[in-house]
Amino acid sequence: MTEAAAWVNWSTRQGASSEEAAAFDRWMSASEAHQAAFADLAAMWRSDAMGEAARLAASRKRTRRRSWLVLAPIAALASAMVVIGIVGPWADHRMIETARGERRDVMLADGSRVTLSGSARLLVDQNLLRRSVVLEQGEAFFDVPHDGRPFSVGVGDGVVQVMGTAFNVDRSEGGRTEVDLYRGAVRINTRTGTSMALVPGERGVLEHGRARKAAFTPSAPDWMGGWFDTSDATLSQLVEEMDRFSQTPIVVADERARRIRISGRFRVAEPSSVLDLIQTAYGVQVERRTDRILIKSKAG
Repeated sequence: MTEAAAWVNWSTRQGASSEEAAAFDRWMSASEAHQAAFADLAAMWRSDAMGEAARLAASRKRTRRRSWLVLAPIAALASAMVVIGIVGPWADHRMIETARGERRDVMLADGSRVTLSGSARLLVDQNLLRRSVVLEQGEAFFDVPHDGRPFSVGVGDGVVQVMGTAFNVDRSEGGRTEVDLYRGAVRINTRTGTSMALVPGERGVLEHGRARKAAFTPSAPDWMGGWFDTSDATLSQLVEEMDRFSQTPIVVADERARRIRISGRFRVAEPSSVLDLIQTAYGVQVERRTDRILIKSKAG
């Protein structure tokens, strides 16, 4: 346990050398007992009991030197693990971006698998104590394993919190975010302080700081198959989904066209065919330029 505590202390320091990192990996690989001891210390720090022990140690230091000496190793570990910059196989700090028309599968350090749509941006921040990401734009499907640490997805107006589950997050430019739950359980916490739990087959819609529920069909996410299926959406929402698959930016040029209500199943992976369809079905004009595609209402 003393060795494990030393390595936990080391893992929280910044500027570790490659030789030290290699030595740590060798120590962790030497036996499952090493891995278990290391994990136990991390779990102890996350627990309420550890926090109480650290507070007790701090209060007794001023009045009873002997009590402080007994609890000093615990307090030292607590202080060390607060330091930012954890390294090792649990650390994952990066920004992942996809180009328009691209789809990418990514594995994070904790074993979570993320599938990103085109024009997506994901900020990853994982260490020994926490797993968090921020989906700044685009759409992503998450398959998160349970390992004792919470997993959170920041989405602007709120945070999606999970332990181990499979869910899809679609963040739109207009500030609307949809969370579809396929397995497990998630909780959406809004910036205004409200909270909402989802069970499989439920969709959480986060918009303007408020969250509400809606139903959806819990099969594979439509966008991963190149489809957008809706019974009531705006033309703007369809175009945003289609734009992620298009090599040329697609823009709705006026507010009247953006608000047109649509329904149906659209093959967004083939933008050209969808553009022809909406031009016929919804009476809009599609203007193809060299640098963009404009959609206009005929009255606009």
